[in-house]
Amino acid sequence: MSFDPAPLLRTARGRCPRCEARLPDAPFWDVAPACASCGLVLRRRGGFFLGALVWNYGLVAFGYLPLLLIPGALGWIGWKTVAWAAAAGGLILPWFIHGFAWRVWIGIYYGFLPDQMGREMDD
Repeated sequence: MSFDPAPLLRTARGRCPRCEARLPDAPFWDVAPACASCGLVLRRRGGFFLGALVWNYGLVAFGYLPLLLIPGALGWIGWKTVAWAAAAGGLILPWFIHGFAWRVWIGIYYGFLPDQMGREMDD
């Protein structure tokens, strides 16, 4: 199985993985259901949302939390501050990066399965 990074690079920039048109405007925490230009389905049925959920969790757990734990371990900030910032960030940050997590997941999905980009409708 090979991976084509082009769909991931396109979706990370807010573009359609197939036609490179700018994705329709949606709130920052969401992704449009389909591309307005070519009709590519971006929100599929079933458990498709789980990929975005995993990316969202991974970005918070392995991106945000280490940024707090390292200064706490080095004694630069207190552990109470680390705990409050981790709790606040763990509850708030996922809402702000959800749209980006969706776009990353869509790009990875179509990067591994480029033949799926040819399908207009979700089966």
